[in-house]
Amino acid sequence: MQKYFSYIFSLHLICMIFVALILLTSCANQGVLSGGKKDKTPPALDSLKSTPNFQTNFQKQTIELTFDEWLQLNDVFKQVVVSPPLQKNFDVSLKKKTVRFKFDKDEILRKNATYTINFGTAIQDLNERNPVKDLRFVFSTGDFIDSLEVTGTVIDVLDKQPVKEVLVMLYDNLADTVVRKEKPFYFGKTDEKGIFTIKNVRADTFKVFALLDGNANYLFDNVSEKIGFLEKPIVVTDSSKTNLAIQLFEEESILQLENEDKKKYGRIAFGFNRKPHDDEIKITFEEVGQNVKIQNQKDSILLWYDLPRDTTWKVYVTNDTLFSDTIKIPQLSRVDFFKKQKLNPAKPSTQRSKITVTSGKHFSIAFNHPLEKIDTGLVMLLEDTLLNQVFPKIEIDTTDERNLLIQFPFKEKTAYQLQLLPNALTDFFGIKNDTITEFLNVKPKTEFGDLTLTVTGMQPDKNYVIELLDPKNKLIEIIPMTGDTIFKKVFRTIETGIYSVRMIEDKNGNGRWDTGNYDNKFQPEPLFTRKLEELRAGWELDASVKFN
Repeated sequence: MQKYFSYIFSLHLICMIFVALILLTSCANQGVLSGGKKDKTPPALDSLKSTPNFQTNFQKQTIELTFDEWLQLNDVFKQVVVSPPLQKNFDVSLKKKTVRFKFDKDEILRKNATYTINFGTAIQDLNERNPVKDLRFVFSTGDFIDSLEVTGTVIDVLDKQPVKEVLVMLYDNLADTVVRKEKPFYFGKTDEKGIFTIKNVRADTFKVFALLDGNANYLFDNVSEKIGFLEKPIVVTDSSKTNLAIQLFEEESILQLENEDKKKYGRIAFGFNRKPHDDEIKITFEEVGQNVKIQNQKDSILLWYDLPRDTTWKVYVTNDTLFSDTIKIPQLSRVDFFKKQKLNPAKPSTQRSKITVTSGKHFSIAFNHPLEKIDTGLVMLLEDTLLNQVFPKIEIDTTDERNLLIQFPFKEKTAYQLQLLPNALTDFFGIKNDTITEFLNVKPKTEFGDLTLTVTGMQPDKNYVIELLDPKNKLIEIIPMTGDTIFKKVFRTIETGIYSVRMIEDKNGNGRWDTGNYDNKFQPEPLFTRKLEELRAGWELDASVKFN
């Protein structure tokens, strides 16, 4: 009998523990919904249970904001920003449905000042992390709340489209360094249309700075962050109306040498973080009797060399103000290099198919080394199945000496064969080719179109650059313009598709578009891009664009 009661007691105890666990689990999961649509509604502020907003003659106190559901805090010290900035650190804490903002005990609020506490996306619901957006707590230590506004629009300088989520910041400190050292006095954020409104601003003079803030710290501390600024401060008064227009741009990154490839004899590749401009990089070297050729690439520089003997030597890569690097080139075997190297097309024959050419235009073959000489008597272009020899114009590409250019009025529906007989080409190292044969496919003119481009609206006392971009956004033509108001050119037998024309007001006359720079106080050069009507096969498209 005693064992029986002991068994009943144990069973009863287990049941009580099981029920308690269920209750605890239920309590720990308040607000969790099972099934149904996902909750996308952010928490709503209960103003009756919260510290009143928009108070005047505010006395320092703990501010409590109560919501209609349980909460969590997110990245408080980046998201919560007070303007004007406080002198001491503040504290933000959470208890169930209430957020508490507490001033430091030594914080002294400014007299007769309107403060705004911007919560960003710091307050979120507990389960789905839906943020409370655009929550601002506003108070004044004086008799009234500042009510002036600063409004405007932010667009991207390249595509002229509005940019959302851009911080537009006002500073009462007009020093240039303030954007890197201090959080803003006031700020707003752009919406989907690029429009911003900064509310509760006092009458004063402010520096204006826009920032697409990648690390959410309200500071311009990363050159890759897009920015915009006004050259002069704005004056905000009761009678002034602001509708600011700000261009957002990315500054040019500081040129850096990132790597060098010097493993193989005869070629050194210097890799940079961006394309060096003309004369931006100076390459010199320790003189050991070497033959040297330098080629600029998209974001690298190639140095080809040939030494009279095997030795170590040094190359100096310098920029006048940014860096100076010394590259030690190891001793490599010239004999081994010449045993293995051949002059061949850069793309292996197994990866090459017929070359497509267009009547009246040149085509090119890229080689693995820069070319030095052509023996045209050893170059044969054979036409049709009868293999009649014809005589094209053949030359080395001056913009990239690894390319061989061949030009001939190719006939449609005709087969061609190009033969480079042994020793037809000599490269930088003196290496000559073996027999190379290429089969050509002539694309009919009916598959192409003609484009007549007219650009107007230019001023004769300014410099311009007109660029034509193909349907893949590849730059195919650059035309500098000075002293003219109209540009007109016909582009014949070009690929079909949607072309774009890019027009630049070249203020410094360097032949390219220059972005802005905050420290040097210059805005991006005026730039206008326009997509043209689609060019179709067999069409003659007449496109007119006005520079605006």
